[in-house]
Amino acid sequence: EQTVILYSPLEKTLKVELANGSLTRRQLKEQVAPFELKPGEPLRLRVFLDRSVVEVYANGRQCITQRIYPSRADSLGVALVARGGSVKVPLVEAWDMSPGSSW
Repeated sequence: EQTVILYSPLEKTLKVELANGSLTRRQLKEQVAPFELKPGEPLRLRVFLDRSVVEVYANGRQCITQRIYPSRADSLGVALVARGGSVKVPLVEAWDMSPGSSW
């Protein structure tokens, strides 16, 4: 299972690919939003994942929110990949939200 977040400068789109996001539940194959970087502007993504919700914010100008339904117990990893370019990751933060906590 995997949910891919993809920025395509050629297509000028931000995309969340969902076709392989679950083995048990069928959903949309992808969600696509228009997004273009200005010349020299770096891509800044903020990604929030809370059980079955993924929110992707690109440079404070575009957002995709989608429900996902991973079914495997080992569907917990995160990976960063760059194709045809380079990636600098100055900061990665993760918070473990205790299921027993209350507001």
